[in-house]
Amino acid sequence: MLNPLIDEIFELILTKRIWKVHTLALELSERGVINDLDTDPYRDLFKRNFLIMNALYQLQQQLLPNQYLLVASLHIELTDNPDKITIAAHDSLQAYYLDWQNYDASITEVKSLLDNFWGAFRASPTINTLDQQQRHTLLKHWELPDDFSMQALQKRWRQLATQYHPDKQHGNAEQFKQLKNEYEQLRASCSKIS
Repeated sequence: MLNPLIDEIFELILTKRIWKVHTLALELSERGVINDLDTDPYRDLFKRNFLIMNALYQLQQQLLPNQYLLVASLHIELTDNPDKITIAAHDSLQAYYLDWQNYDASITEVKSLLDNFWGAFRASPTINTLDQQQRHTLLKHWELPDDFSMQALQKRWRQLATQYHPDKQHGNAEQFKQLKNEYEQLRASCSKIS
């Protein structure tokens, strides 16, 4: 089945060659291309993600052999360089997202998939762990207490991101990139969800 998001996503990738799934989802929502898909918030998130990943993998296949679309949950990139990407026909994520039967996953399956994703994400070696001194320094810089909650961190992140985003009048791309890295480190070190 041809995914209706393919053309929209292709246009977005042509305007900006590097994306993340959540930024694509936000842009598609803001354009009114993708709306609520389920009354359950977990299944709605899952179905949005499924449609986007399915479209990306279909697009990946359509672009070959002239262009290559690197598809990972946290990095999507259009490139002409075949050395930058390895496309495996047996890629389990690709096989999963190209199977439309998975679109109607049960709430139990969805929660299990989300738990597995976040467990793998938190265990990812790409996020540097903070020692106590680094954590204290970042918390002071971010004006957060030692026992900050995820909600407080997210609120502070939005304030700083709005202030330093490169698209803003006085934005700073390097400062924004540094803040994003700090946010990921603080998020990984947060033990309070609410």
